[in-house]
Amino acid sequence: MRKKQSREPEHATAAHVPVLLDEVTFLLRPRRGGWVVDGTIGMGGHAEQLLETAGGESRLLGIDRDPEALARAARRLERFGARVVLVRGSFRHLRAIATDAGVERATAVLLDLGLSSYQLDESGRGFSFQGEEPLDMRFDPAEGDTAAELLGRLAAEEIEVLLAEYGEERHARRIARVLVEQRRRSPLRTAADLVSAVKRAVPRAAWSKRTHVATRTFQAVRMAVNDEPGALAEALPQAAALLEDGGRLGVISFHSGEDRVVKRAFRVLEGSGFVELEPSPVTAGREETAENPRARSAKLRVLARREAA
Repeated sequence: MRKKQSREPEHATAAHVPVLLDEVTFLLRPRRGGWVVDGTIGMGGHAEQLLETAGGESRLLGIDRDPEALARAARRLERFGARVVLVRGSFRHLRAIATDAGVERATAVLLDLGLSSYQLDESGRGFSFQGEEPLDMRFDPAEGDTAAELLGRLAAEEIEVLLAEYGEERHARRIARVLVEQRRRSPLRTAADLVSAVKRAVPRAAWSKRTHVATRTFQAVRMAVNDEPGALAEALPQAAALLEDGGRLGVISFHSGEDRVVKRAFRVLEGSGFVELEPSPVTAGREETAENPRARSAKLRVLARREAA
C-alpha cells in the first residue's frame, strides 16, 4: 500500500499511511474529464490518487483553510499542472468557491475530516500533546480565536458542555473545573498546560491504555475553535448539490459525533434524488489498522446522485 497523508484526531506518532485508500478510490469512481473536488486537501494525498484514477482531462479543485497545507499540496500535485486549482478557504463556502473556480458540476467530492499529518506533527499550533507549542489549534492561523483565548473566556459550565458534546468526554465537569482553577493562577498558554490540567482532573485509574488521556479534550477544543460541526453541517448539502448525475460524495469521519452529522444529512438528501451506497459506514480492515492505527476509527460514507431517467 502506498504511503499517503491521513487525517485523524488522535495524537499518535505512527507513520501516516492512506486511510481507506482503496475504498475511496473504488466508491467515488471519478470519471474521465470531470471535476473532482477535495474540500480538505491537506497535503494532497487523496487528491493525487483521485486524479490518477480519473486520468484524461479530469481536473481537481482543492480547498483548505491552512495556507501551509495548500503550499505542500501544490508541490505534491505540481506534475498535474493546470489540471489542479487550489483555493484557501473553508468547505462551508463550497458552493461559492466552486462557482468562482468555474466548477458547475463535479463527478466526485471528498471531505476527509480532522487533522492532517502536517498539522499534527509539524505546524507548532498546539494540536499535539507533545512539547510547549502555543495553544492555538486554528486551521487558519489568521482567523478567529485561539484555543487559549477560547478557554480563557468560557465559563466552567460552557467548557463542560463543549467537552461533553464535541469530545464525548466522561470527565467533562472535572476537567472544566480544573481548567478554570488553573487559569486563575496562570493563563493557559501552551498545549502542555492543557495536558497538565487534564491529567490532574482525570483519575489515573480512568486513563485509557489505547489513547492519550487528553485525546477527547484536544479533539473537542479543536472542533470548537474551528467550528467544525457547523462547517460540516453547512457543507454537506452544498457538496451534494454540486454533484452531476451519477456523481458521488464521500465523507471520512473519525468519531461518532461527526458520523452522526453525516448520517442525518444523508438521510435527508435521500428523499431528493440521492442514495447512500452502503447501509453502514465503510471501515478499515484488520490489515490496514495493523499497519496504521490511525485508521481504526475512520468511517467512510458515500452518497450518489441518481442518474437521470
